[in-house]
Amino acid sequence: MTELKKVQFFEEGHPASDYILEWWGDLKQNKGNRAELRRCKNLKEIQLASAYQRCYWQLIEHFTQGQQVPSREQMAIIIGLAAHIEENDTKYKDSDSNNEKEYYFAYQMAAPKGKEKNTPPKLSELRFRRLLKIKDREKLFRFLIQVIRLLDKKVNLLDLLSIAYYWGDKAKPNLAYKYYKKANLKLSEGG
Repeated sequence: MTELKKVQFFEEGHPASDYILEWWGDLKQNKGNRAELRRCKNLKEIQLASAYQRCYWQLIEHFTQGQQVPSREQMAIIIGLAAHIEENDTKYKDSDSNNEKEYYFAYQMAAPKGKEKNTPPKLSELRFRRLLKIKDREKLFRFLIQVIRLLDKKVNLLDLLSIAYYWGDKAKPNLAYKYYKKANLKLSEGG
C-alpha cells in the first residue's frame, strides 16, 4: 500500500501556494497595491502596508491549517518579494532531451547571460557566494530584489518564496547544489 505524498508549502496544490498564486495574479492587475509593496524598503515597512495586511490575514489561514504559524518576518518577505516579480517562469526546455523541466530559481541565476551556452551565469559566482553568506532576512530581502531585477523580473515564484521563507542552514545547501549544477564556471587552476 502506497501513501500519498503530503503537499508541502510552496508546492502547487498546497492551499497556501494556490492562494499566493491567485493573489499574485490579482496583484499584477492591481497596480496600486503592487506599487505600495514595491516602494517598501524593508520588512517593517512591508508589514505596515495595507496591501500586505489584506494578503497576510487571508494567507495566514492557509498556512495554519494544521501547521505551525509562520513568523511575521517570513510572511513579509514572501509577500514583499512577490510584488517585484512580473512573470512566473516555472519551466524550461531541456536542450538534451527537448522535454520541459522545472526551472528552479537557482537554475535561473545560473543560466548563461547570453544566448551562447559558454557565457558566464546571470548571477556571478562571487555574488552567489555573497548570497549564501547572508544570515538575516532583512539583508536577504534587499539582495533578492536585486537578483529579481537581474533576471528581468521573470522567476519561479513559488521556488523563490520557498527559499526566502526557509532561509537558513537547510535552504542554502540545496540552493548551492542547484546553482552549481547549471552554472557554466571554469574550474580554477590548481584546484
